[in-house]
Amino acid sequence: MTNCTNTIFMRTPFLVALAALVGGCGAFVPVVNMQELPPAKRHAANSVQILNSSQLTTTKFKVITVIEGHSCQNKLTDPPATRAGAIEQIKYFASEAGANAVTNIQCGGREGTSTRTNCWELISCTAEALKVE
Repeated sequence: MTNCTNTIFMRTPFLVALAALVGGCGAFVPVVNMQELPPAKRHAANSVQILNSSQLTTTKFKVITVIEGHSCQNKLTDPPATRAGAIEQIKYFASEAGANAVTNIQCGGREGTSTRTNCWELISCTAEALKVE
């Protein structure tokens, strides 16, 4: 092979990786684009209440499940990951599970670039999804 051909083969993995990072695949964690949802689903997610422990002492509720929410900057052109974005995802997934409230929200720190999540930046939160009577 010529020197030119060797150079092309050596650059190909780099070019493929660069194309994937810039144009890329989606995140490897579940993230829903809230702006693309039908109005009824957005309204349901926005209606999920966030309750603190003192509110739960006077409220009848049932824990449905534990929910995870992620805010992921998947592409360089995406907005940065935020705690508010991760909580918005929690509320969406809670509403999809049949919950009308969440509590005990815990968020991790900002994570950097990861091939595990395919995010340049990631903030993940968990919460308990509740059905309040």
